[in-house]
Amino acid sequence: YEAKLYMKLFISCLVFIFSTGLSNASEVSSALLEESDFQALSAKMEKQSLGLVLMLHAEHCPYCALMENEILSPMVVSGDYDNRVVIRKLQIDDARDVKDFDGSIVKPSDISDRYGATLTPTLIFLDYRGKKKAETMVGINTIDYFGVYLDEAIDKLVGNIKTGLADISKSSSKTSTN
Repeated sequence: YEAKLYMKLFISCLVFIFSTGLSNASEVSSALLEESDFQALSAKMEKQSLGLVLMLHAEHCPYCALMENEILSPMVVSGDYDNRVVIRKLQIDDARDVKDFDGSIVKPSDISDRYGATLTPTLIFLDYRGKKKAETMVGINTIDYFGVYLDEAIDKLVGNIKTGLADISKSSSKTSTN
């Protein structure tokens, strides 16, 4: 009888531990918002002098999920970037329309085409007008050093916004091997 009691207690503890861990993981993974109204976001960004880190992703992209869950969502949850950038995602293979920076209604694929993004995940670094202000980052090879490169790109984005430097051309990008 004692063995069954200990087994039930053990299983109950495991269920509690795993359910607690999974609920925390879902909180982190849901921290990165899917953007659908860039015009409204643009107004907030202009008012607060913020840049935009936009992850272009696809529905069945495991590297996109890795970038979201291991890099971007923890950045959002930390709050450490709130006074510098807004971090959002846009699913480029979604058929639903979005409102562009100028208020026009477009497909997400139109936005990815504008920035020359053909692979996912792709990070683009924009000002409130939707102009690129730092080099695009394509793919994710290792999460160990990715944060360092991302912080450098954010520093460049924010610096270029503050100094009013020219826009970055759409062909300029850093590519990581998946």
